[in-house]
Amino acid sequence: MPLSFDAIASQFDDQRGLPPEAIAAWLRCVDELSGGRALNVIEPGIGTGRVALPLVAMGHRVSGIDTSPQMLDVCRQRASALGLTVDVAPGDASELTYDDHTFDLGIIAQLLYLVPDWPLVLDELARVVRHGGYVIHLTEPTIESDALQRWSSTWRSMVEVTGYRHTQLLPSEEGVAIEFLRRWPDIEVHELARWRFGQSVGDARDGYSQRLRPLYLGIDDDTWEKTVSAFLDWSEAAFPNPETMLDGEVVLTARIAHL
Repeated sequence: MPLSFDAIASQFDDQRGLPPEAIAAWLRCVDELSGGRALNVIEPGIGTGRVALPLVAMGHRVSGIDTSPQMLDVCRQRASALGLTVDVAPGDASELTYDDHTFDLGIIAQLLYLVPDWPLVLDELARVVRHGGYVIHLTEPTIESDALQRWSSTWRSMVEVTGYRHTQLLPSEEGVAIEFLRRWPDIEVHELARWRFGQSVGDARDGYSQRLRPLYLGIDDDTWEKTVSAFLDWSEAAFPNPETMLDGEVVLTARIAHL
């Protein structure tokens, strides 16, 4: 069953928000490309605006689309609370409703794995971004500690015993690199920021079922509760010290194409 971003919209930024140092690095990246001038920006899959709203705060004009009305609602609410204006609407990233050469910058952040025919997203950005503009693909690969790898792999295995299958995250970075070069030969890749993340085993156990339930709506309630119970029992034996950290590092990376 596809991941429901409607169901997790209200908690998305708590789990996937960028820390201040990453936002600062992101803004420096765009500022270097813009030369200090205000850009017209398009972000397909804008979600809650975690990447776009800092750009609006810096004076850039942002348009965004998303397939999740609830995510767009959160984006509007966040913009309003900050006194910002952002143009957002429901839409399909592989079929943008904008004229050719409308934007100076196109952004893709954690989107392509959600679009079956993802090269169409790149085609559309190639169409709507002007010559001399930029397309940036932001990724957030993670490096997990041994403890977190053990926790995550065991959970995935237990869930898949129920018949549920986790979606394989495609495309690969190599696949994206190939498709970028087919369209735009002028490419740079930059590591923008790194930061630690994590929580204790005790904190991870607390509210585990409620926190993850929106991600697994295809599993019936009885099976879900039995699976979570079995996993938590396993975690008690595997990690008897609740202070054990489940942590790692995130690397914010930008693939930048100059059109």
